[in-house]
Amino acid sequence: MAKVSDGSPAVQLNCRAEFIFDVRAREKTSRPIKVLSECMCDFRRPDWESRWNDWRSGRDPYLNLFLCEEHARSLGLMK
Repeated sequence: MAKVSDGSPAVQLNCRAEFIFDVRAREKTSRPIKVLSECMCDFRRPDWESRWNDWRSGRDPYLNLFLCEEHARSLGLMK
């Protein structure tokens, strides 16, 4: 699993999702979708590790990841 530095608590509180990564983004057949509302970055969720593993493995084809740009880049989902 890719690790991302946790940063300070203040940074995490301001960490908001900027992009949605769906199954097509995992397969690199599409670009992430821009989030137009206020959503928490999934990296902050208590069940993040299991969500990330499920998304990467494709176990749940309906699971979307909501991530900020920083976390998406550190996970290798964006250049």
